[in-house]
Amino acid sequence: MYDFIYKHKKWLQIVLLVLIVPPFALFGIDYYFRDTGSGGALARFGDVRISDLEYTQALRQAQDRMREMTKDKPDPAVLNSPQLKESVLNDLIARKVALAHAYKSGMTVSNAELQKIIAAVEAFRDETGRFSQTRYRQMLQGQGMTPVAFENDIRMNIVLEQLRSVTAGSGFLPESVVERLLKIGEQEREVSQVVFNPVDYRKQAKISEADVEKYYEEHKKEFEIPERVRLEYLVLSPDVVEQAAKVTDEELKDYYQANIERYRTPEERRASHILIPAAANASAEDKAKAKAQAEDLLKQVKSAPGKFAELAAKFSKDPGSAEKGGDLGFFGRGLMVKPFDEAVFALKVGELAGPVETQYGYHIIRLDAIKPPQATPFEAVKQQIVDEVRKPKLGRAYAEAADSFNNLVYEQFDSLQPAADALKLTVQKSDWVSRAGGNPNPLFNNEKLLSAVFSDEVLKNKHNTSAIEVQSSMLLSARVIEHVPATALPLEQVRKDVMQFLTDRGAIELAEKEGREALEKLQKGETIALSWSPSQPVSLQKRQGLHPEGAQAVFSADVSKLPAYAGVPAAQGRFVVYRITKVKDVTAVDPQQRKALGKQLADMAGQEQYAAYLASLRERADVKIDRKRLEQDSGQ
Repeated sequence: MYDFIYKHKKWLQIVLLVLIVPPFALFGIDYYFRDTGSGGALARFGDVRISDLEYTQALRQAQDRMREMTKDKPDPAVLNSPQLKESVLNDLIARKVALAHAYKSGMTVSNAELQKIIAAVEAFRDETGRFSQTRYRQMLQGQGMTPVAFENDIRMNIVLEQLRSVTAGSGFLPESVVERLLKIGEQEREVSQVVFNPVDYRKQAKISEADVEKYYEEHKKEFEIPERVRLEYLVLSPDVVEQAAKVTDEELKDYYQANIERYRTPEERRASHILIPAAANASAEDKAKAKAQAEDLLKQVKSAPGKFAELAAKFSKDPGSAEKGGDLGFFGRGLMVKPFDEAVFALKVGELAGPVETQYGYHIIRLDAIKPPQATPFEAVKQQIVDEVRKPKLGRAYAEAADSFNNLVYEQFDSLQPAADALKLTVQKSDWVSRAGGNPNPLFNNEKLLSAVFSDEVLKNKHNTSAIEVQSSMLLSARVIEHVPATALPLEQVRKDVMQFLTDRGAIELAEKEGREALEKLQKGETIALSWSPSQPVSLQKRQGLHPEGAQAVFSADVSKLPAYAGVPAAQGRFVVYRITKVKDVTAVDPQQRKALGKQLADMAGQEQYAAYLASLRERADVKIDRKRLEQDSGQ
């Protein structure tokens, strides 16, 4: 069941190192299926809830990922689009529905299986190549995660992979179908073309003054300059309270001492062993033979301790350690199977234990060294502590400043200056801001802000807007200093543009009309004089400059009788007619290509099947969405 995970174990490393942590990763399984936050459920089915808090965190993380992908220059309209918000909620619902069904079906991941998966992640290994509890905790801590949260997240991902594997099945397409698709993709058709270009029809497109006036009257809205305002505004961001969040060396050292256990590496032990295998289901006779051999080896080691490595290399059946004289390196408590672990941690350096029985057989164990618990030096973790101590300070300082900001712009509603003076902010002025958005400054494309700015209270009464979160941890309040209603440009000012537009449109219509008439005559077998381009072979794989629509038209044409003709509108208003004079079919198909395409198509079919299965699960779950609450949350 877990072959996929073992073969792709670097996935776990990528999850950790590139910080693609889904919104639910910070919650345990029990928490994940519990209604969280006092705001109630945004969506629910059965006993499962999606809270306002979960949705808000998921939305913000999705927006942060988009900002990273666009190098901090995202389109605000996309970040706050209804499509993104709906997609985030649907992803949360799909995941919870799938997990609920998987757990109900008995899909689980045992502790032993989880341990194997995590131990295989290279990022968690020390310089000897063995799993390190210390490195594991430190790396997770660096990402702001606990082992419990990380392990719960891995469990959920594996359970979902189980569900996907079971429900997607193994899509299959007959080889004959795959072969036919390959042949179609590689079939060549000899094609020439003639282009009916609107440029050649401009003089024939006669546009009168009456046409211009009629179009202008019917489309006046197109010639309006939108309603716009100029604003004064204040911005409050965490940068404003940076000074209040400074920390001293004394504070850092106090924090270090108070949390010293977090920076202490646990005791590790180095052991060597000789394994005589005996499977858990082996017969009593076979177990007795293995135990007897182990007891004999123990006697030999006791009588000649220096021969331990030699005996391990000769008799031990543990391939990972036998060639190293049985050396297992350093490891922490709990990483080995319980009987082995208890034996190792009960020994003194140089002592032997055995035979110790585990599910793998009988072990002769020698304790080689003990690495006592050690505290990571203060200087090594100082920067990490700075961040930990500073973060709550910054949060408190910003929360206090935000509270003052909110109160001042509301109480002193006719000016932003009192808030600016109290918080040492600068009143700034904007360029023209349109109600429709698309403004050069992304701060002024926030839907909630625009709605407030163009409200009667702000627009007519000249009041401050409330403090509005325009970006994560950034508040803005604005007031209108200049307002211009929407105004239509006079006909005389746009007459030339309207004439140009109507002429271009007429030329396009004439080019397409003549192109379609020519195509119809050719398809009827009539002979007409046209300037055909030189012929060239094209295929779906090698279109030779043929645009996708043209390729679709050419390869959809009936070629039972040649020449065959097809036509399609193209870019810049052109209409293109194609002449197909020759067809060359592929006789043989490369088996490797057929296999690769078959797998690709089967995977696609499996993905579609899984998506359909999830859709059916959601439908049966009868998910209820509080649309009113969703709109409120989306406006935050």
